Amino acid sequence: MAYIKGENRGQITLFPASVEEYICEDSYVRVIDAFVEKLDLESMGVQRHRPAKEGRPGYDPRDMLKLYMYGYFNKIRSSRKLQTECRRNIELMWLLGKLVPDFRCIADFRKENAKAIKLVFREFVKLCDKLGLLGKTDIVIDGSKFKAVNSKERNYTKGKLSDRILWIDEKIASYLAELDENDVEEKPIGEKSKEEIEAAIADLESRKALYESYLKEMKEENKTQKSLTDPEAKLMKNNGKMEVCFNVQTAVDSKNHIVVDFDVTDSCNDMGQLEPMAKSAKEVLGIDTIELTADKGYRNYSDILRCLLNGDIPNVHTFKGENEYTFIIRHEEMEISAEMLASKKREDIEACLSAGRIPDLLKGKIELKQAENKENHYTVPNEIIEGEFFIRDIESNTVMCPMGQTLRQKSCNAGKKRYFNKKACRECPNPCTKSKYKTVDFKENQIVIKRRSGNKNDNKNSGKPIKTKTKYLTLHFVPDKEKLRKRKSIVEHPFGTIKHWCDGSYLLLKGKEKATADLAFSFLSYGLKRAINILGVKNILETI
Repeated sequence: MAYIKGENRGQITLFPASVEEYICEDSYVRVIDAFVEKLDLESMGVQRHRPAKEGRPGYDPRDMLKLYMYGYFNKIRSSRKLQTECRRNIELMWLLGKLVPDFRCIADFRKENAKAIKLVFREFVKLCDKLGLLGKTDIVIDGSKFKAVNSKERNYTKGKLSDRILWIDEKIASYLAELDENDVEEKPIGEKSKEEIEAAIADLESRKALYESYLKEMKEENKTQKSLTDPEAKLMKNNGKMEVCFNVQTAVDSKNHIVVDFDVTDSCNDMGQLEPMAKSAKEVLGIDTIELTADKGYRNYSDILRCLLNGDIPNVHTFKGENEYTFIIRHEEMEISAEMLASKKREDIEACLSAGRIPDLLKGKIELKQAENKENHYTVPNEIIEGEFFIRDIESNTVMCPMGQTLRQKSCNAGKKRYFNKKACRECPNPCTKSKYKTVDFKENQIVIKRRSGNKNDNKNSGKPIKTKTKYLTLHFVPDKEKLRKRKSIVEHPFGTIKHWCDGSYLLLKGKEKATADLAFSFLSYGLKRAINILGVKNILETI
């Protein structure tokens, strides 16, 4: 039996097929085309959204958007590869009308419209909302490290620079000793001549001067490290090894695992990112309150409390040995109206809690208890939210610092217990001491110490505990363990898929703003694939 054979290459046809005939009706490129055509590029700030009156005509930014959306959809992120595909890919011929832009034009569009591309991503999130793909009630937040365009060799920390300067000093000293020895004993130079050694010393001295300038610059800018290729990237732990990366935060809707918002940060960990991501996600989704789920990297007392006061429910893993988050709030007598209880404003929620009333948003989620007002008990005023106090939990024998980190007991002397956490102090963005780490001494039954100022002349008595007879309340919040259990299956999937999709975890552009454009296309293409798999091309086209 003969094989199936194709047409003869030399066969002449009277009516050749049009490009339209090669694209089936349920092809995803039709969704890309329809979506981009509906965008208001002028309101998004896309450059050259209107053709210039003079000069050589440029490419329509809509065509560039279509090209990039198609490329990221098919694992093609390089501008040179996209140019090649325009010549041979029938889908791109249909999408761009057989245009073949130069790779420089393609690359410049992505770099020059970084902010606008993020808005394009948000417009797609709005489309997903119209399609009913978003639940808008449960959001899972997580962060992942994406390698930047910067090698470890071109990244310097204070420790690395100090070690290299020390090595250079030792090397110069050895060279000088060798020269002196040969001058005194009149011995011939070994492997290197005198001129070569002097040249090596000059080179080492120039390198030392360069490293010292880096240290001086870092001190002036109050930075702990410096990256030469991408100044905004930082050396951070990634998959068990140190790499120069960006920490990308995402908010994923739990209904269909679609990324609704993201942010590119240079933070080495996820501490302090919970509340900003919650606010950003609510803005994108157009809602007032939200229920969040996050892993242990986000457990920060200040962040948890801020989220609760915003009316959000932050389900974050508790600290080891604890089942709940406990906060102390000053009790104030005031009248609470029904409107205040139903309000979603932060000031109303805070007023209700201070008065001992649970707002409607938080009913069933938190518990308020009236604590005993003993004569020598130390209470925490509401300013704890601003990070001004060290709070001790006698039951767990731990201390929470103003930045929400846990300090543990290391010694006990003369009836005082000393607490500190060296690692937390090293990574603290707002240190409260000029020493390498902060130590706090608590007397028996003492639970609060006010943070000392960095200036020795200020707050001389700030280390003394605050005594007051004011009544206070304890706020208890227990995270939803069922949602915490499902967290990983929701938020890890997009990260894993996108990193595999992009042939690794590297970014193509430098700087947080341009890296945002790179990731916006990645998250948009991921969401587009999910939407097509769930609803199909025809349903999406009807909605557009």
